[in-house]
Amino acid sequence: MSRRLRTERRAGARVAAKLARDRERLWLLEPGGSPRQPIPLDSASLVEVRARSMPCPICSGETRVDDHTAETIGGVALRLAHTLCPSCGHERVIYFTLGSALPN
Repeated sequence: MSRRLRTERRAGARVAAKLARDRERLWLLEPGGSPRQPIPLDSASLVEVRARSMPCPICSGETRVDDHTAETIGGVALRLAHTLCPSCGHERVIYFTLGSALPN
């Protein structure tokens, strides 16, 4: 009987791992998931606020911003928020672009 329980636990773990991989792939297609689809913001001060408001794509838990950097990728100036989920340990990078909605 214990062998059957262990088999069921392993099968459940495999399903959970597959679901996590699928969620990560879906998140990469959303705005902010890649440098090709950055989230537009008006100010650099909004990067960390916006990144913290986005739940972890794996467990839907709250994330924290470990680092906020400015980089040029493919000739485009981007802001990168490096986040970590304390619940599941998932790390990710969220991409932002800065632009003003108002003319100078």
